[in-house]
Amino acid sequence: MTLVSRSSWSQFFEEFYCRGCGFQDACRSRPRGFFERRVLPLLLLQVVRCERCYHRSYVWSTIPALERVPADRKQSESETAGGSKSGDRVA
Repeated sequence: MTLVSRSSWSQFFEEFYCRGCGFQDACRSRPRGFFERRVLPLLLLQVVRCERCYHRSYVWSTIPALERVPADRKQSESETAGGSKSGDRVA
């Protein structure tokens, strides 16, 4: 086995690569159903979502993925960035 083939195999277990758009950043996705909650961890797999195209896929647990931001936190961050809340509108 050559050094090049070893490094490509190590990339397979250490780096995320989206099959949809080729982007390399992913965040953890919420597991759906029994299979994703119970079976995937036994197979050392995790559910991730591409940051660019939102394609969901199963990847090895060794691949680092960003933590998922809860929806209510995203909304509060966007409100503070906008400078006003919906209740602060002037007629």
